[in-house]
Amino acid sequence: MATFEAQVEGLTGLSVDGSSAPTQTELTQFLTDGAKEVINSLPPGLLPLCASQATFTSTAAGSESETLNTGNILNVFRNDGDIDQPCRRISADDKGRVSDPADMSYAKISDPVYYVENNKINALPDGGSCKYSEVQYPTVAYGDSAIGATSLSGVTATAADPTVFTKSSHGLSTGDIVKLSNFNEMTEVNGMTGTVTKLDANTFEVNGVAADPAETTGGNVVKLGGFPDEAEYLVPLYASIKALQRKMADKTSSLPSDIPLPPIPDAPSAPSFDTGAISVSSSVPTYIKPAFDKVGKYIEQQEDTELAQAKLQEINSQIQDSLNQFNKEQTVFQNELQEKIQEADNQQTKDSADYSAKLQKYSNQIQIYTSEVNSKVQDFNTKLQKHNIDYQWLQAQHKQLIEDYNRGLQILTGGK
Repeated sequence: MATFEAQVEGLTGLSVDGSSAPTQTELTQFLTDGAKEVINSLPPGLLPLCASQATFTSTAAGSESETLNTGNILNVFRNDGDIDQPCRRISADDKGRVSDPADMSYAKISDPVYYVENNKINALPDGGSCKYSEVQYPTVAYGDSAIGATSLSGVTATAADPTVFTKSSHGLSTGDIVKLSNFNEMTEVNGMTGTVTKLDANTFEVNGVAADPAETTGGNVVKLGGFPDEAEYLVPLYASIKALQRKMADKTSSLPSDIPLPPIPDAPSAPSFDTGAISVSSSVPTYIKPAFDKVGKYIEQQEDTELAQAKLQEINSQIQDSLNQFNKEQTVFQNELQEKIQEADNQQTKDSADYSAKLQKYSNQIQIYTSEVNSKVQDFNTKLQKHNIDYQWLQAQHKQLIEDYNRGLQILTGGK
């Protein structure tokens, strides 16, 4: 038979290991919880299959010593010296009245009573040999393939013939049939089935097992026949429901929520068109007006017309020279000014070309950026869509398993 882990994986489509959702440790807990729920739902006719018997000697009221494991007691007997007499249950508050023949709680060896107080069980009259059947809730490991009323983990063993298994308060009895699994060192015993010989409360042997090397890590020992076969399939169903719930919780926490967008490219700065300072070496002559003023004054001072004419010609010649010099300097100024203007035009043309190239490069970067953003958004949407599809499948399978589990419980309990 497949292990419970394999059955859960088949029902859920999940892959379970030590770090998955759920983990193997969580799956063991789900299986154990499922076994408890199924046992608590069993009809009375099936409960005895999940019970184990224990014995104790009854004590005086107030000195109870037998501790219960679960408190789900099916029956209690006290031996009267010849036969085991069934015990009536009374309230712990009435334990002091059992010695009063006139009281309804009165107890005698042919009509004993029992009570439970502070998780301890006792029968009265005291001093009798008693036994009781108590429903047990097994620990079901993910690597198990069968459920017993007693499921032990961490069982160590000696390398001897016969091998001695050790587990504190193992609860097994001579004649119990057990199955061995998950032994890490004594691997040859995994899968073996044998009959128990109880040595004491903490040690036992299994018929036919003589293994080597010793087991120091600890394996699993499951008592067979302690759980109704017709109910066993419900346990991996229950665990599968819980496993899907665990997976859905994990899917919710891992919902895609962020798109890691690339950085936006920096735009180029606009060029500053600087024409430079325009300057010339020449300046407008400042001596022309004084020459004219000089002519005027000279004419006023001369009476000799001929001398005045000659002087005027001389001054006129000087004025003409000044004008020629001025025109020459004006021409130089205009040429230098034109050169500066041309240089500014050339620089502006160059700056405009550089800026246009930068703009083209920026435009290319924006196109690449936009393409990357669209790709990442598409990838995000793809992941989100897959996440939603996966989650919807988990929901649908979870619903179906719940229906299967509830229908199985109804069949098991006869519709109760």
